[in-house]
Amino acid sequence: MGRIAKLISTKIEEFIVQTVEAYFGANVTAETFAPSGDDSPPLENDRIVLVQVDGTGNFVAVGVLSKSQGAKPGEKILYSRGSDGEVKAAIKLLNDGKIEMVSPVDFELTGKNIKISAEKKLELEGAESLKLSSQKTELTGEQIVCKGVAQPDGSGCFCAQPYCLFSGAPQTGQNVFNA
Repeated sequence: MGRIAKLISTKIEEFIVQTVEAYFGANVTAETFAPSGDDSPPLENDRIVLVQVDGTGNFVAVGVLSKSQGAKPGEKILYSRGSDGEVKAAIKLLNDGKIEMVSPVDFELTGKNIKISAEKKLELEGAESLKLSSQKTELTGEQIVCKGVAQPDGSGCFCAQPYCLFSGAPQTGQNVFNA
């Protein structure tokens, strides 16, 4: 038989162990059982599903009452919450094949090596700006198109001749502006 309990506290050592109010002031402890690879301790006051282990009198926690984040049939949304319960970041695996990473605050994608690839089209979009930065940045392809006009300043890579051979005026630039 199972029951729903209110989380009082969580102790994280080797395993996630919860103290819950199982019924009318009676507190019990329960180890958390979750899918393999899932490390997600619940927050205080979350509702926990407890199942009693036959013959032992012990309970195990097997789930948490979760507020929907808008997943449709066939989708999965993984999300993190702050101590106030508000969603801080989410990864959405959508049923149309798209993957979205969303956060109301700045977030970083970090790792030793990260590869993002696409078979046909890859778009990186920055609402205000987009910065590529590394010790060596390489752009390759059959054609590289820079939209806009390079403002001549005598530096940069947007013209083969840095200065006009006749007038001496700068012809290259490192900043491109919309024309």
